Amino acid sequence: MRAAVAFTLAQHGAFFASAWLLSTWLGAQPFGAWSQALALASVAAALAPLRLEYAGQLHARERRALRLFTSARRMAWTAALAVAVLALAALAGGAPHWLAAGALAVGPLALLQIRATEQARAHRLASAAAARALPALLMVPLQLLACALERPAAAAWSVPAAAWLAWALLRGARASVPAWDRRLLRAHWRFARAEWTGLALNTVANHGQVLAVGAVGGDAAAGAIALGLRAAMLPTSLLGLAWADDLRARVVAGAARAAVLAALMRMALLSLPVHAALMALAPAVVPWLFAAQGQELVWVVVALAPLGAVRLVASPVAFLPAWRGWLGTSVLLQALLCAAALGAAVAGYWWGGVVGVAVLYAAAASLVYAAYIALALRAVRPAA
Repeated sequence: MRAAVAFTLAQHGAFFASAWLLSTWLGAQPFGAWSQALALASVAAALAPLRLEYAGQLHARERRALRLFTSARRMAWTAALAVAVLALAALAGGAPHWLAAGALAVGPLALLQIRATEQARAHRLASAAAARALPALLMVPLQLLACALERPAAAAWSVPAAAWLAWALLRGARASVPAWDRRLLRAHWRFARAEWTGLALNTVANHGQVLAVGAVGGDAAAGAIALGLRAAMLPTSLLGLAWADDLRARVVAGAARAAVLAALMRMALLSLPVHAALMALAPAVVPWLFAAQGQELVWVVVALAPLGAVRLVASPVAFLPAWRGWLGTSVLLQALLCAAALGAAVAGYWWGGVVGVAVLYAAAASLVYAAYIALALRAVRPAA
């Protein structure tokens, strides 16, 4: 667990290093373009495998799980090729360059995600975190080169360059397993469809908000909300995913309600003081590190910190409704999160700029994450 947290810390440290480099040396707009390329790549890469890798992670039988992972890779390659062709055609038609940069990163990021999920299923949490972290770590030297050459347009292209390099470094040997097992895919289609729909809504909520703010407010506004979200959600990003991987492995192995309750208590006792400290330190630290975004970023971080406190507790147990078979409820909650994110992006920006987006999103999404916690407790309640 500690090694997994360390890799995740390095991953998010690399993001903030990128933010500082690009904002300080190239300006707020190139950083915003890079943020949108990263958001687009993250959304499409998460959706490309059609959630088959998640079905493999939760499957109890090793060989069937391996077949699902293999099918997920095929889906990822197919979707990534289609996205790249569409984006390059859009670029030829005058679309912004970050669109093509993000699209060309979809393939390798999706494959790295599948590899990380395989490692998590085997309870190799450090290896899973390393696969997720490597692209972000490799972006920093590429961005240093862009800053040294004073090439603002090159910032967004560090996303696909780092993704392909990471995939090349971590690519494993092919498994000698038939690729398309239609019978197995049909058996898991209902689960994968519901989970994919939920993931699409969740991913759009997490990353699509950056793209929506960029559409209504421009590159600099997109960069500000992306940086504010990352800063406020940093504790969740550092601990939530590793705890979720660990808790999933325990639940699949038959962990009792007591294990879930203990995890919730541990996360709550950590979350409250950490986010209170974040709110207290933001006015002093944020302007010093990110002068290009100004005082506006301070208020964004402060407004989003309470949401981060609730999300740190809810995120590791968010899989439990789907695991329990409540697929419709899981999709509904994801839809509410997506509506909160996109609604806040449009209405919030009209009302109060980037700060308005943060305030409305924090208020609405906190209620949804509280519902996740309540459902998680119900999901592990012993049968009467």
